[in-house]
Amino acid sequence: MTTVTEDGLRTMLAERSGLDRDSLWYPVYAVPRDFNLAWPLTDEQADDVLQELLDGLRRVLPAPQVESGPDGETGAGERYVYLSEITDRYERCDTRRILERLHDRGITPARLDFGGEDWRMPAPYTGEGDPPVDRALALRERTGDSAAYRAALLAAVREDPRQIDCWAHLGNDALERAGSDATALTEALGYYQTAVAVAELSLPPAFTGVLAWSQLDNRPFHRALHGLGLAWWRLAETSKAAAVMSNSLRTNPNDNQGVRYMISKVKKGTPWSRTAEN
Repeated sequence: MTTVTEDGLRTMLAERSGLDRDSLWYPVYAVPRDFNLAWPLTDEQADDVLQELLDGLRRVLPAPQVESGPDGETGAGERYVYLSEITDRYERCDTRRILERLHDRGITPARLDFGGEDWRMPAPYTGEGDPPVDRALALRERTGDSAAYRAALLAAVREDPRQIDCWAHLGNDALERAGSDATALTEALGYYQTAVAVAELSLPPAFTGVLAWSQLDNRPFHRALHGLGLAWWRLAETSKAAAVMSNSLRTNPNDNQGVRYMISKVKKGTPWSRTAEN
């Protein structure tokens, strides 16, 4: 019978999670205390611990506190429903950590637009020069190199994970590959979830406002919502897809992306197909 050392478990967790090995020092170090075990672990113990650690990394952050009414209802049918109210796990193991770091650094909230009732998300791009997503798109158009395009987008979100549009475009790229790549659909789901979760940090609790498509700063969020709904529909998670599409229609009643043509099919549980989507 083989055994697994602390160092070996850290390597295994890095391979399974896709996270940097050095960033996983503490959760692995704490295994004896948290699981009442001693090093080295048996293979069976290591498998159980790995699953628990991976679940912990992927567990969603709780939604902002929403006050309930006198009857205990939260008015979810009239407000934006947060991702953590729709699912209990992120697809990507780094999503929760990204959100925690951004929250600790301080969040720029969405705000009411000047003199109106529509809300405006924080400016999605900062710094000088073209937005990172535009640079990545220009690179793909100039070279035709999809791998370089993806690498440019990934470099942008590593530098600044608030780049919602880069996450959304990574999701779009993976969704396009889903017909020929068995892992691309869940890859797309992870990117879209991260984009939506990052954007949600800027929304207040019990959000009932409108994020109009006409406001350019809102468009990355809407692209991410649209992609997330499609990814869950294609994965046959129709109740989750319907919740996301309802959020899209609620926050953008003008429905510039044509969600109203899909949501009735999703609510009926119609399996995704290219025909159904269109």
